[in-house]
Amino acid sequence: MKNKTVSISTVILGLLAAVGPRTLFPVCSAAEMKMRCYYTANAELVVGILAAAVGAALLFVADRKLKIALSAGVVILGLLILLFPTAITGVCGNPMMHCVSLTKPSLIVIGVLETFTGIASVIFSIQTETTEIGLKVKKLANN
Repeated sequence: MKNKTVSISTVILGLLAAVGPRTLFPVCSAAEMKMRCYYTANAELVVGILAAAVGAALLFVADRKLKIALSAGVVILGLLILLFPTAITGVCGNPMMHCVSLTKPSLIVIGVLETFTGIASVIFSIQTETTEIGLKVKKLANN
């Protein structure tokens, strides 16, 4: 049950990271000139969709080793969500812009939460056995 809650949280946070910079906490409009925040929003779209996809995969995977690997991927994606607005591409330099006052802090919070969610998922995956209902792949022995 804990893994399902963590997986759903991963999906929600990934979707927030993907859609947020364009709708909920928008970056600067790129009508004439594309600024750094525009590229951050594009990168967050890709990383957020990947995080949501990995979270959805965690819902259906029953293999313990695969869950651990996917959970480690969530940690990396959470760090990328955190690093794009702060270190990799950044946002505008003017502190009065929306991307500095709203988008950057929102993505930092989402990135930290996604990273901690991934760490929790790794811990839960290590602690639990594969007794949850999910997809199981059986190897067929050639007789």
